[in-house]
Amino acid sequence: MDPGTGILDATRPLGVYVHFPFCRARCPYCDFATAVRDPIPHEEYTAAVTAELAARADWFRGTSAPDLKSIYFGGGTPGLWRPAAIGRLIETTRRLFDATGPLEITVEANPGELTAEAAAGLRAAGVNRLSLGMQAFQDHLLHSIGRQHNVAAIAAAVDAVRTAGVDNLCADLMFGLPGQTMDDWRHSLVALVALSPEHVTAYALTVERGTPFGALERAGKLQRPDDEAVAAMCVTTHEVLQGADFEHYEISSYARPGRRAVHNTLYWTGGAYLGVGASSSSFRPLRDGTGWRFSNPRALATYLRSAAAHGGNPRPAKIERRTAGDLENEGLWLGLRTSDGVDRAAHVRRYGCDPLSSPARAAAAHKCVDAGWLSIAPDRLRLTVTGFLFADEVSSRLWLGD
Repeated sequence: MDPGTGILDATRPLGVYVHFPFCRARCPYCDFATAVRDPIPHEEYTAAVTAELAARADWFRGTSAPDLKSIYFGGGTPGLWRPAAIGRLIETTRRLFDATGPLEITVEANPGELTAEAAAGLRAAGVNRLSLGMQAFQDHLLHSIGRQHNVAAIAAAVDAVRTAGVDNLCADLMFGLPGQTMDDWRHSLVALVALSPEHVTAYALTVERGTPFGALERAGKLQRPDDEAVAAMCVTTHEVLQGADFEHYEISSYARPGRRAVHNTLYWTGGAYLGVGASSSSFRPLRDGTGWRFSNPRALATYLRSAAAHGGNPRPAKIERRTAGDLENEGLWLGLRTSDGVDRAAHVRRYGCDPLSSPARAAAAHKCVDAGWLSIAPDRLRLTVTGFLFADEVSSRLWLGD
């Protein structure tokens, strides 16, 4: 299968995701494609990603330049990437997609590693949004999850961001951590609000099987809050952040007015995205209602070898041709993650059917309404606040098989 075939649906906005796999240490809960290298091979990796961008741009251009909305540098710890390299990639992306207007350009970074000099360099390179992995405001919890910073480093990093002139700051927090209490969590939320970020991503710890935390949990040595306590932390997050004038616009996402994440919103609304770098994923929607999903090799060495052997265009490690039915299911699932929910008229325009046109799905949806999880209106389907806690259950009930 060749994900470059088929006519692109050029009406979809585009985001570019750039994966930087390098970290100074690997957190025991992390299942991402990361690599601890000293020194980091900045030039080799930058050259490979730049070549991949050039090789795959035609797949996402169609007959004209797409509406490029965002560039997102994730990882790993892209805050460790040399700002000059990030600047080169921003310039290359703009040139390839004829993007001269404003874009949301995000870089993930860690407190304790983001210096004032680095923040200023990123801003000079064109970065206008920084996402800081704060995770907790208790030193003992940061230590327990393997983070390399302490609480004091958080305020210092925020100061560096603001001094550099970046006025769009996203803060990541985690709940359900080993040894974490509700008082810990509430204190972290209050401390975070005092730092005045524009965006907050708050999510529960997920223990993946292949991680050190996964091994500890199987051995009965990882003492985490139970499901009821985690659900209570989720509810508290909603209450505290909404009380501080944040909009709860997606299950794990809160924003000041006008500061929703542009890049992530592309994922939730069926936008196109080109992922470059080791392990990155892409979605290429086609005019016939189908689409390609594909991802690069996860291992850094495999990615670099494949990119070098194929003119900068690494052979995808996984390719899926998604049917129109697959994408309709996904559109419903992703739309329900957001507070906007699923616009029924827009769903008809994109997928050719009302989301409740199937009798089986309509019956399942009304059962979700009876459970207090879902709201059905003539124009829109939305999860309730309680429904956010059961989003996966709702989606599984509404998913239509072949």
